[in-house]
Amino acid sequence: MKDEEKIYDICIVGAGFSGLVLAIKLARAGLLVCLVELNRVVGRRILSTGNGRCNFTNSRMGKDYYYSESSLDFIGDTHESLRTFLREIGVIDKALDGYYYPFTNQAKTVRDSLEAEINSLGVTVLLDNRVTDISKGDVFTVTTNRDSIKSKYVCVASGGLSAATLGSSKIGYKMAQKYKMHVTKLAPSLVGVLSKDICLKELAGVRAIGNVTYRDHSCEGEIQFNKDGVSGYPVMCISRFIGFDELDKRLSDIKLDFTPYMSEEELTSEIRDRFSRNPRATVESALLGLCNEKILSIVISYSRIYGDTAVDKLDDEDIANLVYNFKYFSINVTGTKGFDSSQVTAGGVSLQDIDTNTMESKTCKDLFFTGEVLDVDGICGGYNLTWAYTSADIAANEILKRYKN
Repeated sequence: MKDEEKIYDICIVGAGFSGLVLAIKLARAGLLVCLVELNRVVGRRILSTGNGRCNFTNSRMGKDYYYSESSLDFIGDTHESLRTFLREIGVIDKALDGYYYPFTNQAKTVRDSLEAEINSLGVTVLLDNRVTDISKGDVFTVTTNRDSIKSKYVCVASGGLSAATLGSSKIGYKMAQKYKMHVTKLAPSLVGVLSKDICLKELAGVRAIGNVTYRDHSCEGEIQFNKDGVSGYPVMCISRFIGFDELDKRLSDIKLDFTPYMSEEELTSEIRDRFSRNPRATVESALLGLCNEKILSIVISYSRIYGDTAVDKLDDEDIANLVYNFKYFSINVTGTKGFDSSQVTAGGVSLQDIDTNTMESKTCKDLFFTGEVLDVDGICGGYNLTWAYTSADIAANEILKRYKN
């Protein structure tokens, strides 16, 4: 049989984490698998995860760490299953407060191990191939700019719009729409936010633990300031909501709590105690240690107080202003840094059109979707790679069940 006449058991569109996991699980069972990837290497985006360290899962799991317009009741705890899967291909891990990384601290370890496994299993990998269409007759035909692949099943694991320089693609959304599936609004997530506030010139380079609130959403962690915006773990975790509001032109400010270890009442009492102990101290020296020194100067300035003012010159209103700016410091947001800077895409192919027990399209039999292309996105902490694994595992179990029958 000529190579172009070969009919694969499954063609997987996208050789990211989800596509690679699915390929390995099916190839291990003896299925003839073809992976189609638009990049010149598989798993390219894996290399950038976790700042190059690849935080791939977390001991704290469940639907509460994910977002979607649809019910996520089907999401359980698969972090141990994922750890076992990676251990089987040679990735020894380590835990840091429940966050799991490869022991080498290198995302390259994960990517290289996945590539080595698909090579050892004889998976056909078509690199530098951009999928242009998926059509269905007796079998599927996946058309690329270079090839035409015949397959009994197809899984779209093409990812989202994030990180265009690493090979993002709209093909998954286009194919979903072709087969009458709904695609929800798309927004960048796990991304820094932009601001033109003048205080950022003073705070650029500062890293400080705090709580970030945007509307009804908040998260605590290390906040990172730069001259044109704010990032860090808590900002990235809530950035999806800012991204969607940017689309709808309804942006609001973010509020920063620089003393999350104290309530308003406790902070007020602490400030009064400090002032009473040394009434001739300057405001800056009396408040030293409550937060980062540069942040402290900004808080005092925004409270309309000179830092060298003696504390016995301050009244109740001054103290109230200090407490407010420590707890509710406001930064005007002009948007996010966009898809190119984001780690994941929020929104995607609606789960209303997916059988979440199988990851199969409800409108096209034998067509599956996994990973980021779907309307599921998680917070920082290994959740999105875990979702990529979870969805691939569900699809693999269903396809293998059909082959056994």
